[in-house]
Amino acid sequence: MIKISNEQILTYTPLVRSIASKFLNSGEMFEDLEQIGYIGLINAFNLYSNEKGVKFETYATWLISGEIRHFIRDKHQSIKIPRWMNDLNRKIDKFVIDFNNKNKRFPNISEISDKFNITEEGLEEVFKARQAVQLVSLDQERRKSEKKKHPKYEKIKSRSYQSFKLPIEDVIVLKNALNKLKGIQRKVIYYLFEMDLTQAITAKKLGITQRKVSRIKQTALQNMKEDIEN
Repeated sequence: MIKISNEQILTYTPLVRSIASKFLNSGEMFEDLEQIGYIGLINAFNLYSNEKGVKFETYATWLISGEIRHFIRDKHQSIKIPRWMNDLNRKIDKFVIDFNNKNKRFPNISEISDKFNITEEGLEEVFKARQAVQLVSLDQERRKSEKKKHPKYEKIKSRSYQSFKLPIEDVIVLKNALNKLKGIQRKVIYYLFEMDLTQAITAKKLGITQRKVSRIKQTALQNMKEDIEN
């Protein structure tokens, strides 16, 4: 993954905001739509090449819009599946397609397990999310039966230890703790650690002082620490 500078992000901030504004009728807050749009922008920076035959702005528009649509769709699922699990399923889809193109066959569960360093039992729980997201309207009896298909996150574990990389079970704990943060705390952690922005840029984007960003960061990290330890 290439290193993306704060200047690059700021250059395309108007584009992200323009696209996010087109989804306001979804009922989601503009700030949340904008935040998700930046993920699409970062993906565009990482995936774009001149060989694609389109301008960067056009390519970025596709990815930003797509990321926001995924966000709205996922948020309004009848059964809530964490974003990290939906992202993981998309990565698995890409691996399966690439593997098939290269080897002229689909990978088996063991090969997928080896690629993503997740036990086969854990992968079965990940795949359950694919069934759960398709539920739209169920009567009470069917809801009871479908509970058995809901992923059990505690069963998702790494197949083996890898140096300088957190086991997926630890990543899940961190993701769950992050998801419990509210409002501006979550935004500060997202900008600083997910988008790798400086405190100065984060302060500018949120319309607060850099000192306040620092205080919010410390409080948010403490809240996450307490959540993980409990």
